[in-house]
Amino acid sequence: MKKKGKLVIGTTMILLFAAGFAVLRNDQSAREESQESTSQTELNAQTEETAQTASMVQIYVDPSEYDAAIESENDYVPIYQSTSQETVIGKIHRGSWATFISQTEDMVEIQTDDGVTGYIEKQSASIQEAALSAIPKDLSNFKVVLDAGHGGEDSGALSTDQTILEKDLTLATVQTIGEVLTEAGIQVSYTRTEDRYLSLSDITAASLSEEPDLFISIHYDNSEIPNSNQGLTTYYYYTGAKEMAETITANLSSSVALSSNGTRFGNYYVLREQYLPAVLLELGYLNSDNDLAMITSEGYDQRVAQALLTAIEEIVEAEE
Repeated sequence: MKKKGKLVIGTTMILLFAAGFAVLRNDQSAREESQESTSQTELNAQTEETAQTASMVQIYVDPSEYDAAIESENDYVPIYQSTSQETVIGKIHRGSWATFISQTEDMVEIQTDDGVTGYIEKQSASIQEAALSAIPKDLSNFKVVLDAGHGGEDSGALSTDQTILEKDLTLATVQTIGEVLTEAGIQVSYTRTEDRYLSLSDITAASLSEEPDLFISIHYDNSEIPNSNQGLTTYYYYTGAKEMAETITANLSSSVALSSNGTRFGNYYVLREQYLPAVLLELGYLNSDNDLAMITSEGYDQRVAQALLTAIEEIVEAEE
């Protein structure tokens, strides 16, 4: 009888302990679920804070009305002061993006990148919802699209003896840049990873589909007269990319032993036709003996890549 009493007491204690442990486990699980819910809520709030859409207008001109190889007034759409179209206050290039403000039956009100507010004919306006986001505050969330200029049947610039092709150099340079940025934790995608031709519209479409924080198109330059020009040049189109372009220029200038032509406005298709930050880099002249010697020297691509990494790090740090 005594043994049975001890067994009953022992069993009771085990059951009480198990019940208490279950309560503790349930309480811990509830706390963990609450923490997960809080973390997810904070993440969602952060995402909502940085990601948004905006109504944008891309300027359209019928291709039959202009020659893509020759710049002319036919490439531009007039901007009117009012819907009466009596006074022209400016113009905007086909393919450019502007901020949508309002619309009437025949006209669309826009604000251009340089701050001009006015009206264009509705037939010249393609109204679209564009995904916009703030610059990430850490490298792991920063997205870059790398574009190797030219490719396939489009060789690009040539060295004086025509043995070195721009399309080959840009691809090799982009691959090195991509490796360095990826190792640093940056998210990298490419418009091409092999020797193939892409139309300019394909390049911009590929870039916009990735919604990058920065698009970088890599090129090498050429001049009509050999050895008449030299150096690096950074191009941008929209003012929102100018500061980034200047940061890139500063880092390239301090890392690469070529003269710098500075940061310049460039009316290039791959810059003009996408509303996200975009730059085009000319990394030296292939028909300059001085530049070519540096471009083909060991470690040139690596120095360019490290300069771009440092520039991106500075861009991200500026947002913290």
